[in-house]
Amino acid sequence: MVKNGKGKIKIMKKNLLLALSIVFVTTLIGCSNDEDNNSSPTIVGKWRAVKFEYYTNGVLDETVNVVEDNPNCPDYGEYKDNGTYVVIFNDANCNSTADENGTYVYNGTTLSKTSGGSTDISTVITLTNTDLKTDFTETSSDGTVFKNIASFKRIN
Repeated sequence: MVKNGKGKIKIMKKNLLLALSIVFVTTLIGCSNDEDNNSSPTIVGKWRAVKFEYYTNGVLDETVNVVEDNPNCPDYGEYKDNGTYVVIFNDANCNSTADENGTYVYNGTTLSKTSGGSTDISTVITLTNTDLKTDFTETSSDGTVFKNIASFKRIN
């Protein structure tokens, strides 16, 4: 039992300090980086191909793991924020050549690329900050279904 007011104040200060400490620790533990949680992956950037899977009528024909001539300067496709894209090939000496360029539209589900009057539409299977996977499927005039699953890694 506390008989004077000084003891009550001492206990209240201790309780207040304890409560503030708990709030502070809870805040530190409970907070995360909002930038990481709210950032949506974007297709804008440079992507290097890592693997292609080729199917005919649903049967896997071939898997190609991409090996670069020089890993210090890989071939890549770059999607720019102005809606244009370019595909760059690099030789073993890192000499670059623009192989293809055009415009693109990514709507969250499909990627439409137009170059030289032709448009290719792929379904985006996966898009993260580091990985892109697309499905380009077309059917020939005889009904044969060709599918190309392409896997890419971000390089910038």
